[in-house]
Amino acid sequence: MDTEFAVRMVDITKHFGTITANKNVSLDIRKGEILSLLGENGSGKTTLMNMLSGIYYPDGGSIYVNGTRVDIRSPKDAFKLHIGMIHQHFKLVDVFTATENVKLGLKDSMSAVRKSIVEICKKYSFAVDPDKKVYEM
Repeated sequence: MDTEFAVRMVDITKHFGTITANKNVSLDIRKGEILSLLGENGSGKTTLMNMLSGIYYPDGGSIYVNGTRVDIRSPKDAFKLHIGMIHQHFKLVDVFTATENVKLGLKDSMSAVRKSIVEICKKYSFAVDPDKKVYEM
């Protein structure tokens, strides 16, 4: 497979019972490219990305990362390949602070996560108090 592509999804198919969510869908993402996936509600965009991020497993087709065929069976598998998904409707723990929510799943110390949040907010002019509880925001 061509290594100019960061990700290639080839002839991906996914069924949910008698419903076909994706049928022989192919997608190429070049290294350094930012891609927007547009389509009508129910057209299979999220299902396709859920397969790339390991939430669903395709019924057919192949996925390649940096030219190597991969078998992504879980979000952990995807994460090892540096693939993650930011969901449209993500969940936060309301009683946690912004820092505690970001820390979930990370090995970094709380102070390192807080420092990163402050730096990112400053860089992009975000107004997020890292010590404020989500339900207070």
